[in-house]
Amino acid sequence: MPDLKVTVDASALERWAAELSARGLRNAIRRATDQAARAARRATIPVIAKDIGVSAARIKAAVPKVKATTATSLSASWTIGKLRVGIMNVSGAKVSRYGGLTASTHRLTGGGSATLHIGKAFLVKTGSGERYVAYRKGSARSPIKGVYAEHPATAMRQPNAAARKIWDKSANAELSVRLPREVQKQFYSERLSAATFDASD
Repeated sequence: MPDLKVTVDASALERWAAELSARGLRNAIRRATDQAARAARRATIPVIAKDIGVSAARIKAAVPKVKATTATSLSASWTIGKLRVGIMNVSGAKVSRYGGLTASTHRLTGGGSATLHIGKAFLVKTGSGERYVAYRKGSARSPIKGVYAEHPATAMRQPNAAARKIWDKSANAELSVRLPREVQKQFYSERLSAATFDASD
């Protein structure tokens, strides 16, 4: 996943950092990073689903929760997996004997698959009763090739993809707001603790 790119008021952070404990500052950064990554994930999942053309529930297996920061790493990661989605699971997809396949994926991102038409496509039934769409390149003896929708991982891998754009935008916006707020909260928390200790000494 791409890094979070943030614009914050550095002068304020420098002032707070000069008075905060190292552990307190690190914990504030961890909280802000985890919160921002989770919020960006929530904003991105519906876009991935819409781009593919399926419900968010169908891609759930490929979009695990954010792996939070740790005491030794300030990186919050989100690993999107590949998920084979048959093209007939995409809303509006249809295949006929004479018209072939008409479907749409990469809907928000655009490109050739946003208006997909394969005239020689046909339905194949497996021994277990499952069905998928396939076509042959060339002669009738050529091996068949299955037709699948966009992978969730593809939606995040391409810099200009709709999902990647919303991830970058959301992560940046969330962290730029949450980081100064969490550092300030930590600052007030430590100042309060120090004042309480002095008063009772």
